[in-house]
Amino acid sequence: MEFLGYTRPSGPAGIRNYVVVIPPVRCSNELAWTIAEGVNGVVPILHNHSCARLGPDNTRAKKTLVGLGRNPNVAGIIMAGIGCENITAEEIGEAIAETGKPVEVVTIDKEGSFQKAVDKGQAAARSMMAHACRMAREPHPISELTIGVKCGGSATISSLAGHPATGYVLDELIRQGGTAIFTETAEVIGAEHIMAKRAASPAVEERLLEVVGRFEKMIADYGVDIRGAQPSPGNIKSGLSTLEEKSLGAMYKTGTSPLNGVLEYAEHPSTPGLYLMDSTAWTSQLMLGMAAAGAQVFIFSVGGGLPAMSRSQPGAGRVPIVPVVKVTGDPGLKSELEYFDLYAGTIIEGTEEKDEVGEKLMTEIREVAAGKLTKQEYSRYREVLDMYATGPSV
Repeated sequence: MEFLGYTRPSGPAGIRNYVVVIPPVRCSNELAWTIAEGVNGVVPILHNHSCARLGPDNTRAKKTLVGLGRNPNVAGIIMAGIGCENITAEEIGEAIAETGKPVEVVTIDKEGSFQKAVDKGQAAARSMMAHACRMAREPHPISELTIGVKCGGSATISSLAGHPATGYVLDELIRQGGTAIFTETAEVIGAEHIMAKRAASPAVEERLLEVVGRFEKMIADYGVDIRGAQPSPGNIKSGLSTLEEKSLGAMYKTGTSPLNGVLEYAEHPSTPGLYLMDSTAWTSQLMLGMAAAGAQVFIFSVGGGLPAMSRSQPGAGRVPIVPVVKVTGDPGLKSELEYFDLYAGTIIEGTEEKDEVGEKLMTEIREVAAGKLTKQEYSRYREVLDMYATGPSV
């Protein structure tokens, strides 16, 4: 099985061909946005990381920003900084440039003024866009594809339709040598012993239990028992009663393939297969992490609930370089289907089998990989992305 993608100097093919402007810290967001606004098609990646963050949070932020620039969907990068950041535009740019992609670094400090930095950045962006527009899609094996998955609006209905179809796609992708990443560590708690049985080795099993235990302890250190704090009010309204029930449903979307490894946040998988990435359940944070790990496309499996009726959900937290394929199995959302890419409710209605809907979703993924726009890509709504941080700010 193949898809049509953009060949990169190193690594897998991209399914999009973006020129991006990345600020090293939030103080540079305006500069990045201004550069991108002046060149048609250029995308700014705006985020909330600041110099007030410390130690591990700075290290994680740098790893994330480097990973975003390295993502296969990116053709060229302008690093736009002020010049006084604790994570510099130069060091991030140097790490991205190791991929062979064109990288231009501009800072207000070196250029002498905001406007001069804008002018230099836009000149570089125009040059990169001219090159990107001349690139043509070429056939690539599906094994070069990495899919990131997330669920939302979890409900009793989730495990009956959208999640089984998503799991089918992940199994098929992995069978053909591809890679899949799932996350939301909190939604493994209560079912970790079942996921552990799928570990590809004793070392992976030990790592899984270590990371899940670490996450639960972090929450307990704040005086919260997550097994009593979850599921959320929205989940309860949609029929879920316990965290264990929510976790079992979330696990269904991962399919049946062996768990090949457990990743730290923004860590790139070393081999093909299925991976858990340690992360929160916050859409912006976890999608940033999976994009930094190399995911070219996301599947967002929506169980239902009121948030699903938001036109851009999860567009608020969507990483602009990675398309999101939205799936729902909730017949109650039929009036909202123009905002979804696939309806899996036919499984519940008895008109299609799980594998039939799974094949439809696999076809949709291949078409999106070849250039078909998702419903999310038509939305212009964006928010500043939320960088994952666990420590204090000064």
